[in-house]
Amino acid sequence: MNIDNMMTRVKVNNEIDLCEVRGGKKRNVGAVRHKIEAALQYARISYFLRWQEPGFFARIFAGERTKLIFCINSAQLEDAMKVLEGLDISADDVKLLGGKSKNKYVYAE
Repeated sequence: MNIDNMMTRVKVNNEIDLCEVRGGKKRNVGAVRHKIEAALQYARISYFLRWQEPGFFARIFAGERTKLIFCINSAQLEDAMKVLEGLDISADDVKLLGGKSKNKYVYAE
């Protein structure tokens, strides 16, 4: 028995990259991550985390580190920006993005 409705064929792609937290030798990703997560959860903003691991040569030669990107629904962008403004996080720790998400695995089929 296969239940099929209109919503099963809809492709969803309304995610926005909210901000990026970069890891490094002197930066503590965990503390910043938990601070942002707690604030988003308190404001009831749904999100998901996307980890981006650099390639082998980028890690060795360019010194790139792991990136953690917070993605949210586009309808909650204004609320999320207000939440981030209220936090005392430096620009060195978090880079605001606000662009369309590049996540390929969000589509429902």
